[in-house]
Amino acid sequence: MVVSVCMAKGSFFSLFLTFCFGSLSAQEIVFNDPVFLPASVNTPYEEINPLLSPDGKTLYFVRAFDPQNKGGKGAGMDIWISLKDIKGNWLPATNKTRWNNKLNNGVVGISTDSKAVYLINSYNNRSGIAFSKKLNEQWTLPETISIPGIEKLDLVGFYMNPTFSILLISMTNENSFGKEDLYVSLKDSLHEWSAPLNLGSTINTDGFETAPFLSKDSKRLYFTSSGHKGFGDADIFVSERLYDNWTLWSRPKNLGNKINSEKFDSYFSIYGDSLCYFVSNRASEFSDIYQSKVELSRKVLLRDSVNKIIEDTKELLSSLKKAPPEKLAVTENIPFEPLSSILSNSSKNQIKSLLSSYNSNLVRRIELTSLNKTPLNSARSKAIGDYLNSIGINRSKINYLISNNSSAKYQDRVEIKIYIIVEK
Repeated sequence: MVVSVCMAKGSFFSLFLTFCFGSLSAQEIVFNDPVFLPASVNTPYEEINPLLSPDGKTLYFVRAFDPQNKGGKGAGMDIWISLKDIKGNWLPATNKTRWNNKLNNGVVGISTDSKAVYLINSYNNRSGIAFSKKLNEQWTLPETISIPGIEKLDLVGFYMNPTFSILLISMTNENSFGKEDLYVSLKDSLHEWSAPLNLGSTINTDGFETAPFLSKDSKRLYFTSSGHKGFGDADIFVSERLYDNWTLWSRPKNLGNKINSEKFDSYFSIYGDSLCYFVSNRASEFSDIYQSKVELSRKVLLRDSVNKIIEDTKELLSSLKKAPPEKLAVTENIPFEPLSSILSNSSKNQIKSLLSSYNSNLVRRIELTSLNKTPLNSARSKAIGDYLNSIGINRSKINYLISNNSSAKYQDRVEIKIYIIVEK
């Protein structure tokens, strides 16, 4: 496998700073006093994970310890549903749905047209994520979705975005920073899901991060953390995603004392930048659901993030200038075993070592070119692409190409080209 690194001329530093200040701004969110939802929703039992349908007429949530749950009071959690009447009041919630069984059930996403929901549970002897569609006003039986890296996990947290292309996961893995970290899995052009990618140390801490929710434009991440500084047991934070990168984030901001309390606050979701829901046990032993109206004020500059990016960029450029010239154009062979498409640990370390000299956020495009159209080369390209994604390269930057080279010398070779913009 041939690796060639192409360097572009120009004043990268000034361009990069312009991009920073143009991108690192966000609207300040102001919350009104939270309102406790009525007894048609909240009970003496535990209510968590509220999600509102796009039309605002259906509230899905999870209830635990209720004797009416499918598994009874001491078993799993059930999905409960409350509908809004013509006066805007929430009707008594029901768990009479084919989605519930004796295990832990939950709705983790709703499609844009409200005609599909994404679920967590074990259906057809397969645990993980499933979906159900509304056909002729009836919901279909759940169908499991295959997502690598989560099949053998115990109960974890998920959020599926409305377009069914981004899955956020809270779980513990071998590369986690703490008790529970946030990860992302993305669906590619072949409708395959990537292995979970850790969102990085700006988001994740040595505590737990859970209950993720993504804004409609996929720019803002809301989540619960015990590791970032807060008011109590666990608080809700927001962070801005920078440069369309899933491992580069602004410093998380606490949502303030109207949303957060001295107790447990979590499961935040926001709709139309005008209404939000969250849960808290501030007034009782178990968590209840609250809502708050939201107002967006003037745009503010994320100065902490700008300063950090500037310092990181200065350090990067300094290290690049000190690097010997031969580092700017590297050719290496990444070997596979004969007739195998599995990357060995030594090959993974070789790729990681090669890329460690460069900031992954500066990578503009990676081309994986099979020099012959063979199933083996295709499998090897995919293996390399999956590994690049697992170490921080966004899948949108990885391009799979085929160059029909009839030479037997290259029949099992895959070339990788990395294009980076830096200052010479």
